[in-house]
Formats: sequence, C-alpha cells, structure tokens
Amino acid sequence: MNGDLSHPSPTPTGASLPGGVASGASALPLASAARFSLADAPSLQQLLPPQHFSGNPLDRTYDKRRKFDGTSKQDEVSLVVVAGREVCVRDATASQSGGIGNGAVSTSAGGASTLNPGMDLQALLLSATDPELDLNSDSICLTWVHEESAYQLPLYLLGQDRTERWTFALDVSDCRAAFLDFLREGCGLGRGVRLQDLRGALPQLSRDAAAIAGQATALSQWHQGHKFCPRCGSPTAPIEAGLKRQCTADASHRLYPRTEPVVIMLVESPDGRRALLGRNKKYTPGMYTCLSGFVDQCESVEEAVRREVFEESRVLVATVAVAGSQPWPIGRYGGCELMLGCMAKARSYEMEDVQWYEKEELRAAVQIYDTAAAAPDPDSMAEVPMSVAQLQLGFFIPPPLAIAHHLIRTWALHDGPWFPAGGGAGAAPGAAAAAGPGLERGKL
Repeated sequence: MNGDLSHPSPTPTGASLPGGVASGASALPLASAARFSLADAPSLQQLLPPQHFSGNPLDRTYDKRRKFDGTSKQDEVSLVVVAGREVCVRDATASQSGGIGNGAVSTSAGGASTLNPGMDLQALLLSATDPELDLNSDSICLTWVHEESAYQLPLYLLGQDRTERWTFALDVSDCRAAFLDFLREGCGLGRGVRLQDLRGALPQLSRDAAAIAGQATALSQWHQGHKFCPRCGSPTAPIEAGLKRQCTADASHRLYPRTEPVVIMLVESPDGRRALLGRNKKYTPGMYTCLSGFVDQCESVEEAVRREVFEESRVLVATVAVAGSQPWPIGRYGGCELMLGCMAKARSYEMEDVQWYEKEELRAAVQIYDTAAAAPDPDSMAEVPMSVAQLQLGFFIPPPLAIAHHLIRTWALHDGPWFPAGGGAGAAPGAAAAAGPGLERGKL
C-alpha cells in the first residue's frame, strides 16, 4: 500500500462511526440493536441499568453478518484499528480542530454519558473498491506496504449500520508501531492519535464507542491467541470474514470465538442488613467489591455462586437470583468474559478475608460517586471518589464502569432486606432510582 490510504475514496466532512457525532456533523442513525432492548418490553423488570460494553450500535446479528459479500462493493467501509487489547483513539479536543487525514476520518461514537468523556475512536473510512482491500476472500484483509515489507492486515467483520455501511476491526498487531507512525505522519492525524489499552481508555469513552471497541479488541485478542490448531498443532487462518478460524491442515477443525461466563454476586447477610464484600491483593488498596469467579463446566449459575462464595469466604449461600449481566472484553487472562450479576442470600456468617458491610456504609460509598458526578467539573471522577471514600469511610467500592458497582448500588438503595424473610427469592425488587443522603460510617 506504499504507506498511503488516500486512494479515490470518499471522505465526507464530518463522517463518523455509527451512532457517533464528528465535529460539525449530525449523528448517523443507530443500527437495529435497539430491537433487542428492554425499552419495548415494559412487562420485563430491569434491575440493573445498561452496562458498559453493552448496547452496541452496530447490527451484529449472525444472519446479517453471514450475508456479507465483498463483491457487492458498497460505497465505503469503516475500519476500527486494534492491536490485541489496544484500540486506536484520539483526544476529543482534536476532533474540534479537524484532524481528518488522507483516507482517515475523525470518528466519535458519542451519545451516552461516561465518567470522564475525553476520547473518541479514531477509524479509517475507505472506499470499498480500494485496490488494497480484499473483501472477497475467506480471509479478508488490507494490504499495507511499509518500506520493504508488505503486510496482510486481517479484517474482522463487526457489523453494519443503518446506512448499510460495513464496519470492520483492522488488526495491526504485526506492525503496531509502524502503522501508528503512518496514521500520525502519513495520514496527518498528529500525536493526539494513539493505540491505548482499552481498560485505561474506558473511563473516557462514550458507551457506544466502548461497545464497538470492546467487540473489536475481543476479536483481535481471540485471533491472536488461536493461531495454531489445538487438535493437531497446524497453523489456523481466519475464515468467514473473521467470524471463525480454520485449521490449514484439516478443514474440519474449526475454532469459534469464546466468551467465558463469570458469576459476580452481592451476598446479603441472613438478617438482610449487611452485604459481603472482599478484596484481592492485586486490587488498589482500600477497594472492596463483590465476590466473583468463573463458572465451571456443566455447572449452573446458582451452583457457581454457592461454590465460589464458599471457596472465598466459607459462607454458605441459600437463595440466588440473577440480576443482570455485563460483557467484559478486558478479562483477567486476555479473554472476553460475560459477568453474570447475582444477588445471593447467606445462610451463615463464617468468613475468611472478606467483610460484612452495613447498608448505611454502602449507601455512603455510593453517595460519594453521585456527589462527584453532580459536580460542575467531574473530570477527575474516576479517581477522586475513591480517594474521598478511602479518607471518609476507610474503604471504597468499584466505579460505575463495573457491574459490581451497580449490584452494590442496587442493594444499598433498596429499603429493607433484598430477599423475603422466609429466604425465598420471590419477586426481586426493583433498583432504587436515586441516591440516598450521605450517612455516617456504621460499625461492623
């Protein structure tokens, strides 16, 4: 590609990723992901609010993606640049001053509140007829020539927006530094563009941008970690627009992207007045959160909750109720996890390296986040509430980016025990709508 993405490809001023708004442009219509929202199902009770990484604005239904045909030659395609768990972002201030380079367009997947919005996704917008784009093969790719090397950069199909424009993840893991220099210098995007670990960028990305980036990085991590067949050791190659991988020695050996199920639970004390939280030695000092653990093979969610709680605290659990879920593409071991948020009722108080927290204490911890969010300048919200809580309460809970925060919030703001006195699950109560007043730290 000779370091140039500026072949005759339309780059309309202010174009953006689906669901996003670029400088001086109106928002493109969201894809049909809203069809799967609870908004149109009032009879269903949503205990937890929508979580980060959910609500992807792209239409990613499998039948839609299987209909992708590179020979149809759509006018243009959008490429989200990734390298493993890193995604290409730019400072939001850069979008206000332009920054549209050769073949690249400024993107902003906005529209949802974040803790500290200050970044946008930086994507490439190319003509679907660009000669360096191979959209007709099983292993679709972008050919990029740099100095004496020609890179076949794999593309992974993410979905389609309502304008029927396809969006792909462009995996530059094999030439990360060189391609980043190309974006900055060759495309004229400047030093404000960078590849950043998604976990670090999350507090500054909008909900839509985080969902798209999460899908793209999850696919990149999976492809990078499955280059060899686990059955015979032969190399594998991406097929079906990156939706699968196939062994090059035996076509019957196929690999599919995996999601690891993880239970995460708030455990209520037998009297309904306290909640069980724990901490890992790897956590930031002072942070206590919900217990969690992977679901074993051939194990139900309820069984996993009971086993994990007992293993970590020696507390016995009676009733378990699923409250919500959160996709988590930045898992502990490079995989994509699905956090299954649960409420659980304890049958005993015995514990190891965990603590019971009074409802009033957790309400106070939640209130500190709400106070920071309501401040005129919440730019440092991702850090300040933790410091304030540590000073005032002696501990703090995870920020609203994590489902653990919402499990704690929902339980703390609910009046009385979560489970009926008899210990049965019953009809789970709804989440409280607003934060309660700040309360004094109680005694354990």
